[in-house]
Amino acid sequence: MKHHLNYSKEDPNYILLGKIFKIIGSRKSRTIIASKGVRNINMMILSIKIIFTPIFFNITVEFVVSELKRDKKLRKFFKINDVPSAVQVSEFLARFKPDTYIKMVNSILMQIKPLKRRGKRTFIVDATPVDLDYNIQRKHRSKEYLEKQDLKWSYSSSYGFYIGFKATVVIEHTSAMPVAILIHSGAPHDSKIFAEIMENLRKRRIIRKGDIILFDKGYYSYKNYQIGISKYKIVPLIFPKENFKIQKLDDKLTYPLQVFKDKKTEKKSKKLYNTLKNVLIQKIENWKQYKPIRGKIEDFFKLCKSGLSLKKLHKYTPESAQRTTILTVFLAGLLTTTGYNTKTSLQKLSET
Repeated sequence: MKHHLNYSKEDPNYILLGKIFKIIGSRKSRTIIASKGVRNINMMILSIKIIFTPIFFNITVEFVVSELKRDKKLRKFFKINDVPSAVQVSEFLARFKPDTYIKMVNSILMQIKPLKRRGKRTFIVDATPVDLDYNIQRKHRSKEYLEKQDLKWSYSSSYGFYIGFKATVVIEHTSAMPVAILIHSGAPHDSKIFAEIMENLRKRRIIRKGDIILFDKGYYSYKNYQIGISKYKIVPLIFPKENFKIQKLDDKLTYPLQVFKDKKTEKKSKKLYNTLKNVLIQKIENWKQYKPIRGKIEDFFKLCKSGLSLKKLHKYTPESAQRTTILTVFLAGLLTTTGYNTKTSLQKLSET
């Protein structure tokens, strides 16, 4: 039997949720939401609040709606008089493509806590499989059926075979705030989406020269080291595999042709390239020291999966599953902005 959502302004859960609701309803957030083509801003804000609540308390949207209708204090907390049905919320959110939510979420998070522009920053990249929780023992889904649903059989070393997709998240190390969310159909190998991730960060002006980007062994490729330095001017600290040869990497890291195109900037470009190369090699030689830092994103994913119920999604269309994933990462990101951004606090929150 489910307990009622008995609202109390002294309850730590509602205090935390209240801070998040305040961010969602702020003028900045409203401006961003409107800029993404949403006309009914109030309905979008209310729908996000209603979706956040079951994710936060691990209950259903239908139960939240019924509690809102029952409890006047809870309606006041949500700042509403009329309560939409669960179907109305679902249909409204379904009007917008997952890409719209990605843009909206990325913009709101960056407005709440802009990245510090002084000094070199460290970002951590990782991906996690999202299992749609199909009961494959009870009912087999053929490849043809999945293609009609725009889904694929995927494989993960941690999940085995599953039906779903892959979500890639980039967090800023100090704040643990997600600065980018990417959704990939099926389970493409991490090394093949390295360039896509970097291009997303470059276009949105997240990264700048000299920043350090941490990747696990899944992104390992000599080519990716080259791309990171020559094209994006960052230090791509991809943890090496057993067959890695530091001398082979040193031999491959040669000046790109564009360095020689302009004689005026050639010397400066060579100096930057050499600096990035030397920093990369030094860090790769000591890459095990950075494992605890990269572990922070594992704690972030643990928060999403264990604390916010992302481990298995009871969603059976790609768009609804992607939308829920994006909003779950959004909620986790908002939690980090309220102070839950250390390894200890992330672990504690994921266990409550």
